[in-house]
Amino acid sequence: MSKFILAVEAGEEIVITRRGTEVARLIPSATRPKIDRVAAILEARKKLKDVPYFDEREFTKFGRKW
Repeated sequence: MSKFILAVEAGEEIVITRRGTEVARLIPSATRPKIDRVAAILEARKKLKDVPYFDEREFTKFGRKW
C-alpha cells in the first residue's frame, strides 16, 4: 500500500479495478479538479434572471406585528 502512496505523491494516478471495472482512483491531492467560478456565477445569473427582487428587510417588517 505504501508504494502506491509514494507513487501518487510523485504525481502518478493509480486506478483500482475489480474484475476489470474501475472502483477507485488515487490522485495527488494537489490536482483536485478546479471549479470554473466565473462560469458557475454566470450560469446562476441566467437561472435567476426571472426571479423578482426580494428585500429581506421589507419581508421581515411585514411579518412583525409591533
